[in-house]
Amino acid sequence: MMNTNFNAKNVKQAFVSAIAISLISLPLLTLAAGDNSEFFGNKKNQVKATDYEAKYTELQIASRKMCGSSNLQLTGSVERVMANKECYEGTLAAAVERLNNSEVQELHQKKS
Repeated sequence: MMNTNFNAKNVKQAFVSAIAISLISLPLLTLAAGDNSEFFGNKKNQVKATDYEAKYTELQIASRKMCGSSNLQLTGSVERVMANKECYEGTLAAAVERLNNSEVQELHQKKS
C-alpha cells in the first residue's frame, strides 16, 4: 500500500526539485530550440589557439548570467545555490560541446 501522507517537508522538497530540474533543462532546451550562435559561439567560428582561454571565459560568463549567482547571500537559500550551480555546469558543458574546439574542450576538462 502506498503512503499518501504529505507533509510540508515533502512538498517543499518536491517543489525545490522541480525548480532545480527546470533551471537545469531550460538552458539546454533553449540551445536545442534555436540558433544561439551569438550567445554561445558558432561551430563555424573557429577559435584561434591564442584565443581559446578568452573564449572559455566568455562561455563561463554567459553561463553564469543565464543561470544566476551561486552566492548564498545573494540567492537566499542553499537549494537555490545548488540549482544555480547545476544549471551553470550543464550550460557551460553544452556550450563547450557546441563550440567544438579541442583547446576549449581540454581547458574545460582541466577546470571541471
